[in-house]
Amino acid sequence: MVFVGDLFYRLEGSGVFEYLLPFLLVFSIVFAILEKSKLFGDRKNINIIVSLIIGLLFVTQTSLVYTLNSFLPKIGLFIVVAVMVLILFALFGANMEKGLGGILLLFGAIASLVAIYWALSPSLGFQLPSWIEYNWDVIIAVVIILIVIFLVAGGSSKGKSGEGFKNIMKSIDEMFGK
Repeated sequence: MVFVGDLFYRLEGSGVFEYLLPFLLVFSIVFAILEKSKLFGDRKNINIIVSLIIGLLFVTQTSLVYTLNSFLPKIGLFIVVAVMVLILFALFGANMEKGLGGILLLFGAIASLVAIYWALSPSLGFQLPSWIEYNWDVIIAVVIILIVIFLVAGGSSKGKSGEGFKNIMKSIDEMFGK
């Protein structure tokens, strides 16, 4: 009787995770881009050949395969967390058909960039300076204080204090249909 763990161990030992899956992923993405952009017109055979060549060349570069294999599970975790946040929004009555807008969209974009940096940092050698690692709690507190000051001040010098906070609340109200 074969257990699931044994199956994955055998697949890993036969190179499925190092060669086949990265090849299929790169081939599929390149082929989809070529089909959508119509770079070579409607000639599907050329798109297949170019995608095949790029996919095969990709798997020969072990550092790229390593980066991809360490990046995708972390981004998968971020996607699961993002979907859970959207489910929580929907649970509390948010109108998800309109999508996110305003400050929530900005927050989502910033969170996505942070997640991509977090996912790529170990394999590409990105590293934050050591003073940030030791003082991250102070940095987060300062950033939160600056955001609160910006929201209360309204982000402008025209004397309209509190406009930034009102805009955020308006954006949240619109999302929840109020």
